[in-house]
Amino acid sequence: MAPPPVAPVIPIRPQAPPRPVTPEVTYRPRRWLITVPLALLGCASLILHARLVAAEHVPLAAGIVWGLALAAVTVQVVLAWLSRPYTADPPPGLRVTVVVPCYNEDAAYLRRVLDSLRAQTRPPDRVVVCDDGSKVSYADVAGAYGEVTWLRQANAGKKHAQAACVAASPEADIYVMIDSDSALEPRALEQGLRPFADRRVMAVAGVEWAGNYSQNILTRAIGARSLAFQLFAMSSQSAAAGNVLIAPGAFSLYRGWIIREAIPAYLGETFAGVPITLGDDTMLTFFALMRGRVVQQVTAVSFPAYPERLSHHLRQWVRWMRASTIRQIWRLRYLPVMSYGWWFSTWQLGAFTAGVAASALTIAAWPASAPLLAGSFAGLVMWPLILATRLACLSRSDQSGWSLLGGVLLMPLAGIWYLLVLRQIRFYGIATCTRQGWVTRQKVEVVLHDTGSGKAPG
Repeated sequence: MAPPPVAPVIPIRPQAPPRPVTPEVTYRPRRWLITVPLALLGCASLILHARLVAAEHVPLAAGIVWGLALAAVTVQVVLAWLSRPYTADPPPGLRVTVVVPCYNEDAAYLRRVLDSLRAQTRPPDRVVVCDDGSKVSYADVAGAYGEVTWLRQANAGKKHAQAACVAASPEADIYVMIDSDSALEPRALEQGLRPFADRRVMAVAGVEWAGNYSQNILTRAIGARSLAFQLFAMSSQSAAAGNVLIAPGAFSLYRGWIIREAIPAYLGETFAGVPITLGDDTMLTFFALMRGRVVQQVTAVSFPAYPERLSHHLRQWVRWMRASTIRQIWRLRYLPVMSYGWWFSTWQLGAFTAGVAASALTIAAWPASAPLLAGSFAGLVMWPLILATRLACLSRSDQSGWSLLGGVLLMPLAGIWYLLVLRQIRFYGIATCTRQGWVTRQKVEVVLHDTGSGKAPG
């Protein structure tokens, strides 16, 4: 396919900044709260290993495994709380292009995204939207945003839509990758560019916070769990010499030359002879990691739409698990063995295997395994609380602390949901990882419920 013609650059610099359409997020380090997760971690570990503690003689192998596992998790907790946002000014004169691939998106959500870009404290120099053969017409939206470069192509997948946007803006120093439902907090671009003051930084992971967080119990539970994961795992990876493994597709920033260099391999990726179309965010992150550091900027926040229906949530999980299976293999094969990213990937694989083995042992040895089951459920309750402590560092203007707490209290339920349902779907995703067709977005999946308040739902 021939690249689209390069349109002239029309900087998005409104004379008067429009009223923000997204809530404002406040970050407070509150590092003294690290005492809470460390105390909870110690208690959870003792409860889970109560039989070992009570034994007169602890087997050496069991003691070593327990100690190593506790040390690994403790290191992650400490690193997450040591992580801090970048505050240096980015290099002057950076040309910033926002890339917006769009496929069967609710038009109101797309308008909201473009309105949020107009309201940025540091506006982008160009916004390029590529409609990837949607069944929805965006003619009215395109007509209302004359400063945006609009492209349309036959349906070829998100990767090809992103590549078309990149080809339309070859002058960019920074490409900002967002989803077509992912509106940005007013200071998101300003904050997201700051880490590029460090020449070693190749990409920046923003934070995604469900824009429709308060829509129903599903969005609350999954939204709180996702945010806690980002502020724990991704923050710890960032603090460990810039080894973030997933820069969210909802909002991430890359050096321009990294993306342009990677496009041929990005579009031509295969696994077991099958072209790979899923896992776009993790693959771009992987390319950046191979060239330098990927860090998290916790003060750069986006508000994507999370699934509101169970069927959408389950289909999304299938897609993610298929992509993550292949990405895990790539990381173990290509990342430097001495990097934190490689060791974290190994740890993840080991923890997953151990969890599956523990479940199998519980079933096979029942009822003698009842104490193991009780300890496991205690861990399912306490582990989310360990993660959730980091949520105290962020607040948003349209959400009360009680609303966030409601999501936190649902996190143990989300943990049980993962154990009983999502983990089984993960097995299915592993077994069918070469099936690369999209199982979502065959139609508009989520619609914007509140288009007139000027605030994000939730």
